[in-house]
Amino acid sequence: MELKIVIGGEAGQGIQTISSIMSRFFLRSGYYVFTEQSYQSRIRGGHNFTQVRVSTESISSSDDGIDILVALNEETINLHREEVSSNGIIIYDSELIKSVDNDKRFFGAPLQRIAIEKAKTRLAVNSSACGVLVGLLDGDFSILETLMREQFKDPEIGERNVLSARAGYEIGKTKNDFPFRTPFLSNNSRLLIDGGSAVGFGAIVAGCRFLSAYPMTPGTAVMNYLAGHSKRYNIVVEQAEDEISAINMVLGASFAGVRSMVTTSGGGFALMVEGLSLAGMTETPCVIHIGQRPGPATGLPTRTEQGELLFVINAGHGEFPRYVTAPRDAQDAFYKTIKAFNLADKYQIPSIILTDQFLIDSMVTIEGLDLDNIKIERYIENNPSKDYKRHLITDSGISPRALPGTEGILVITDSDEHDEEGHITEDLEIRKRLVEKRLKKGELIKEDIEEPIYFGVSNPDVILVGWGSTYGAIKESVKRLIEEDFKVGLLHFSDVYPLPYRQLEKYRDKRLISVEGNATGQFALLVRRETGIDIGEKILKYNGRPFTPSEIVKEVKKIW
Repeated sequence: MELKIVIGGEAGQGIQTISSIMSRFFLRSGYYVFTEQSYQSRIRGGHNFTQVRVSTESISSSDDGIDILVALNEETINLHREEVSSNGIIIYDSELIKSVDNDKRFFGAPLQRIAIEKAKTRLAVNSSACGVLVGLLDGDFSILETLMREQFKDPEIGERNVLSARAGYEIGKTKNDFPFRTPFLSNNSRLLIDGGSAVGFGAIVAGCRFLSAYPMTPGTAVMNYLAGHSKRYNIVVEQAEDEISAINMVLGASFAGVRSMVTTSGGGFALMVEGLSLAGMTETPCVIHIGQRPGPATGLPTRTEQGELLFVINAGHGEFPRYVTAPRDAQDAFYKTIKAFNLADKYQIPSIILTDQFLIDSMVTIEGLDLDNIKIERYIENNPSKDYKRHLITDSGISPRALPGTEGILVITDSDEHDEEGHITEDLEIRKRLVEKRLKKGELIKEDIEEPIYFGVSNPDVILVGWGSTYGAIKESVKRLIEEDFKVGLLHFSDVYPLPYRQLEKYRDKRLISVEGNATGQFALLVRRETGIDIGEKILKYNGRPFTPSEIVKEVKKIW
C-alpha cells in the first residue's frame, strides 16, 4: 500500500502543523513515512506545500502524483488539481472556497467553522483538517487524540483541538467509498527524523560542546536543534554577528580542546573561507556543516540544489587537506557527522558535512540508530614530552596535539608559515617541509574514506552515479527499471573527498550516467579530474526541486 498526501496553502496557515501531526500519526500506526517540504522565502502569503508519502514498505524519497490534496486555499487547488489521481480526493473548506465544479474528487468540509465552534479559534483549522484525514482513511482516532495533547501542552487548548479533530473525523468517516485505508498495523520502535535533527544529534553524540553560527537557511536547522538541547547536554550555542566571527570562534574553541562546529549555507561559507585556510595552516580541527541551496548570491534560499561540491572541495587559499562527506539520508547524516568529528581530530583538519535543503527539511522513517557501537576518538596528547613541538614533522604528517595550559609545555601556532615549534619563519626549506607534512595527511585520509554503495543487477548495461541526498530517489528508480527488465545499477557516493576510486575502477568500461542536482554535472567533473573516467551522459536538475523516482525513470528511458 502506498499513499501520497499533499497539504498546500499560504505561509502561516499551519501546513507544517498538519504534516508534522499526520507524519507522526502514520508512524505510530505502523507505516513508513517520508515527508518533504516545499516553501517560499516569506513569513506570510505565497504558496507552500508538503508531501506526506505513506507506505507499508520502507521509502526514502518523495514522488510525483497526489492521492489526497488538502487545499487550505483556492490557489492550491488551481496549482495541484491536475496532479491528483482519478480516484483521489481534494479536501477543501466548503464555506470559504466556492469556485469548485462537479468534479467527483472534491470533498468539502467546514474546516474553519468547526475550529471556531469547537476550539474557539480559527487557528484550530489544522486540527479539524487532521480529523477529516484520519476519518477518511479509517485511522485510529485515539492515536490522533494523543498527538493533539502532545502538540498543545496547555491541557485546555489540547482538549479544544481534540474536539475540533473529532468533529472533522466524523465528517471524514462519511466518505466510506474512498479506496485508500490506513488502519492501525502494529506498534514499532521506528524513528521519524529530519536531516537537520540527524546532523545535530550526531554532533551531540560525537561530543560537540560548542556551536557558533550566523542564521542562514537551511543550515540554521542544525543550530536550532543544538540550541534546543543545549542545557541538557551542556552545549554553548553562540549566534555570532557574522559568518567570519562564527568560524573564528569555532577555531578558538577547538584550539582550546573543545569539540566545536559551525553551521551555514553556501553564501555564509563563502565568508568563512579565510577561516578555513587558517584551520589548514594551524592544523586546528573543525567541523563545518553546509546546507546547500540554489545560488548564486541569495538565489532561492528555501529550495534545494547540489551546486557547491566543487566550491567546497577547492575553497581556501593555499593547499591543505580536508574531508568532505555528503550524507545520503538522515540516518547516514547521523553517522557521518560523528565520523566528521573523529577525522577532524585524527588528522587535525577541517571536516565538511555537505547536505542540502531537501535532506535537512525532509522527515523519514528509520529503523533506529545504533548507539552502542559508536566510537568517539579524541587524539589528544595528555602527557607530552618537555621538548613538545606543536607542528612536529612526523612520518605520518600528524603532529602530537596537546592543549594550551598543559603543564610544563607551550602550545604555539601561527597563521603565518611557522617552524615545528609554531614560531613564524621565512626559512624556505622549512616552508617546503611543512607544506609536505600537511599534505601527507591527505594521503592517509584516503584509508578512512568509505567506498560508494552499489545497488542493482550483477552485470549492468548502465550504471547511474549519484552522491548525497539523491540516494533515495535514484535507488527507487533503479528498482522500478529492474522490474521492467532493464539491466541497470546504482553507484552512490556519501564520502566525496578525497574521492574513493576502487569501486569506480571496476566499472570504468561501463556506460555511466551521472544524476545530480546541479546544472554542470559537478560530481562527473570531479570524477574525471581525479580518475580520468569520463561520465559522458548526465541527468541534471536545477530548478530548486529535488529529484523524484518517476522523473529519473523517464529520463533514463530517454537516454537508453
